[in-house]
Amino acid sequence: MQIPNTNGPHCRCCGKCCREGGPALHAQDLPLVQDGTIPLADIVTLRVGEWVFDQPRQEIVPLTAEMLKIKGRDSTWTCLYLSPESNLCSVYEARPAECEALFCEDTGPLLAMYGEDRLSRADLLPEGHPLLELMAEHDRRCPPPRMEDLAKAAREGDREAGEALKEMVVYDMEMRRLVPQKTGMPAELNEFLFGRPLRVLLGAMNIKVYDTGDTVRFNFQA
Repeated sequence: MQIPNTNGPHCRCCGKCCREGGPALHAQDLPLVQDGTIPLADIVTLRVGEWVFDQPRQEIVPLTAEMLKIKGRDSTWTCLYLSPESNLCSVYEARPAECEALFCEDTGPLLAMYGEDRLSRADLLPEGHPLLELMAEHDRRCPPPRMEDLAKAAREGDREAGEALKEMVVYDMEMRRLVPQKTGMPAELNEFLFGRPLRVLLGAMNIKVYDTGDTVRFNFQA
């Protein structure tokens, strides 16, 4: 939350902007990740093809490039760094660039930088890091647009599409289970490494995913 000149409109510290979603990260924020102010475990990757709310256009659109955001809290998009009790930001003195630019009564500065110089996962991992190849393979096998197409076809009764969707969801689940197990990395890094779980994306399509052991089943809700 930006605090402008006190002679004019000023931030009321109501926390509304922070409850509408954490900031996306830009090149200016790289030092905050490098010095540990923003741990990788606090970042969620929104991948190409995922549907997101585009603030300048005020509509839901599919991403054409990946976006790194601060995670939400309590199963909402409320920024992880906002204290629900005090409406104060726990990293305010070293807040990301979007937070510095944001002022709800004048969104011009935020909109001007909104789509510029966004960080990607590759920017935050060393060149040649072994997980980069694994992340690329996951993106290849679990692209959100393909998941959406399969889900729509499966909803209409296409059994072949349903089986392909099951295979994709199981692969996604296994990747998130095995990488922490094999590398010793905390499971909290999964949403940075592989984005939001497919079962979460399917939930937004009113499709519930149930784990049945070696596979999954779907409940297509109205």
